Amino acid sequence: MKTIIRNFLSVLRRFKMATALNVTGLAVAFAAFIVILIQINFERTFDRCHPTSGRIFRVDLTTPGTFGTILPRAFVEAVIQSSPHIEAGTLLTPSFGQNGVYLSIDRDGQPFGFKEIVTTCHATLPGIFAFPIVEGDIDCLRDPEKVMVPRSLAMKLFGEDASAIGKTLRAEESIWTKSVQLLTIGAVYKDFPENTQLRNVIYTAIDPDYNVRNFGASNWVCYLLLDDPALADDVADNFNRHFDFKKIGREDEQICLVPLTDIYYRNETQDGGTFRSGSREVTNLLLGIALLIIVVAGINFTNFSTSLAPLRIKSINTQKVLGSPEGLLRRALWVEAVLVSFIAWLVSLSIVWGLDIVEALPFIDADLDLIANLPVVLLSGVIALITGLIAGIYPAFYITSFPPALVLKGSFGLSPAGRKLRTGLICIQFVVSILLIIGASFVRVQNGYMRDFSLGFDKDQVAVVELNSRMYDKHHETYKNRLKEYPGIEDVAFSMEKVGSKDGYNTNEVTYKDKAIQYFMIISSSNILRVLGIPVIEGRDFSKADELSDKVSYIFNRPASLQGDMRAGDSFGNYAPGRLIGFVGDVKLTSLRSGESNIAFVVGNFGYTMPVSYIRLKAGSDIHAAVNHIRNVVTELDPSYPFHIEFYDEIFNHLYRKEENLRDLVTIFSLLAIMISLVGVFGFVMFETQYRRKEIGIRKVHGATVGEILSMFNRTYLRIVGICFVIAAPIAWWGVKQWLEGFAYKTPIHGWVFLIALLLVTVITLLTVSFQNWKAANENPVNSIKSE
Repeated sequence: MKTIIRNFLSVLRRFKMATALNVTGLAVAFAAFIVILIQINFERTFDRCHPTSGRIFRVDLTTPGTFGTILPRAFVEAVIQSSPHIEAGTLLTPSFGQNGVYLSIDRDGQPFGFKEIVTTCHATLPGIFAFPIVEGDIDCLRDPEKVMVPRSLAMKLFGEDASAIGKTLRAEESIWTKSVQLLTIGAVYKDFPENTQLRNVIYTAIDPDYNVRNFGASNWVCYLLLDDPALADDVADNFNRHFDFKKIGREDEQICLVPLTDIYYRNETQDGGTFRSGSREVTNLLLGIALLIIVVAGINFTNFSTSLAPLRIKSINTQKVLGSPEGLLRRALWVEAVLVSFIAWLVSLSIVWGLDIVEALPFIDADLDLIANLPVVLLSGVIALITGLIAGIYPAFYITSFPPALVLKGSFGLSPAGRKLRTGLICIQFVVSILLIIGASFVRVQNGYMRDFSLGFDKDQVAVVELNSRMYDKHHETYKNRLKEYPGIEDVAFSMEKVGSKDGYNTNEVTYKDKAIQYFMIISSSNILRVLGIPVIEGRDFSKADELSDKVSYIFNRPASLQGDMRAGDSFGNYAPGRLIGFVGDVKLTSLRSGESNIAFVVGNFGYTMPVSYIRLKAGSDIHAAVNHIRNVVTELDPSYPFHIEFYDEIFNHLYRKEENLRDLVTIFSLLAIMISLVGVFGFVMFETQYRRKEIGIRKVHGATVGEILSMFNRTYLRIVGICFVIAAPIAWWGVKQWLEGFAYKTPIHGWVFLIALLLVTVITLLTVSFQNWKAANENPVNSIKSE
């Protein structure tokens, strides 16, 4: 063992550059592998942080999508009371109110305002999910004036040392389903990790009588805690046999119970508004990329170790001549490979630690803390050792396989079998690099396509500011008029929900001409279409009189009008009866993941609060000055209100966050694969150049120029890259096609993307080969011939 360690230290001293490149390539690959494993573990353990997760189920109707998961309260109560196997049940507010409620506390005798999401539920929710209580009573929500807050919010409001129990929060605007305005903190819970459907928000109990007999208004998610998870189907079947589904207007419906731990991969909403969700296919893709990176790094390690054969072969055979057993020498080389791999793994841990400290990977949802992910870290260590073992096999046997006489002759390095193997390994690296480059390019192209796609409204000069309900109810006309005093602001409109920010809005279903039509309902002010730049293509636009009318006015988009064979002037609506007054074009307010959505802009004297304001800026106006004016107006109306302004670039960044994250991930790993492959090419070229020094010298003696010698080497690698591209292109085409199937609107598969990938790999390879061979091509031929 001492001999093995001594030889290893000798190698480190003699081949510093080669060892550094080997360690760097492996360390970067292992770091990427660890990051991906942590992200995969984050997704696959979604919702498993709750001790009772195996017994919690969500109640769904068989109708797919939002209409199947958002339920009426009376229906929820009926489900909860339907079986003795249901230990407890709760309703929970989904995406409604996710923009936050304006609250305040007294701080040093002055009101301190802040926005925070307030979610209503049954008092049983904390018990069902086994909330980790830091202080207070887990059953505090049985008091309608009590709330439960996350520890992070308690520390933010009251400091680390002070107790939050008994402190009062004042709601400066109405809380949906709550009648009280003064809320007392009854418990503080430890913040949930990010991989759960529960948010770190303020929880409070719904008013007992709110919509308790209403089977029509679908506004809640229902969760059940069963005494035995194996009885989930029996509980659902029992309810389906005894409940009259005519009460919710769906005679043929049934319920099913979805395990809490299955919700994430059902891929129901990608915008994260109602449910946090992900794609199992994307998770598997990330795992595949991680394994490819490790394979490329292992191949690179093998190639680079083999490239050292010309420099180590005489030393190895000298030890043979002096009596060292061949088996001992091979074991020594094998241990060297494992030690290099282990050192690279240790370096990779420091890389991941540094990335976590500086928060350099914002597109990774998971916490990269190594201690928190210790099982993943240990698994990566085992894989690192296995990589060293496998990657070290061929170099160990290859370097020790030649008899001393053949080594002295110097003709062993270019055996046909050896060249084919090394060329094959390089080809695998090139194929992986080309695949990742094409994949990353199409993710980027699709993102650009989604951003540039015409959504049917002019979003470029529109600023969005969310008010609280009190500001809107008391001051929205003052707010609008004060904003329009600035010459760069053209007009201001309002709506209940932020248009273009998510994949689902306030939903409604109506029977029109004996046909059931489901649609998103955008309750707004009468000038919403003009402010958003949406032209009316049939009928008329909203008027101010429509806002004051008890009869609701509807304007639908083209997909809805075609589906329902709608006609302007027809009566319409049951929940909000009124009249169809017009139609707009192909307006799309959800992401391009989903197909066409039926959308209705609705105006009437509802009395609803519409806190989202849209501010149309005139072309050429000073954006910074306009923003300052908007901020001053908001501050004048409420000095403590937290001002925030958005433009649609920022809104779409959130809407397409998952696609942006995937783009960044694939791009980074493509660059890593290219970098690691280049190290492998560098080692392969170094190996071949070392054995062809005599040939290069003879060619120079016969008049070959440096350019001709470089061309000779480059032609070989051009053929290799060309063959690899032919192999990679159809695989990449199939993979991209499968990925694009997840989008209702998708970019064509452009041929120029494939050509750019080929060009990029070719140029980088030629530069690497030329750089390495430049020295050999410029060497004095006398020296190279003499040394041979």
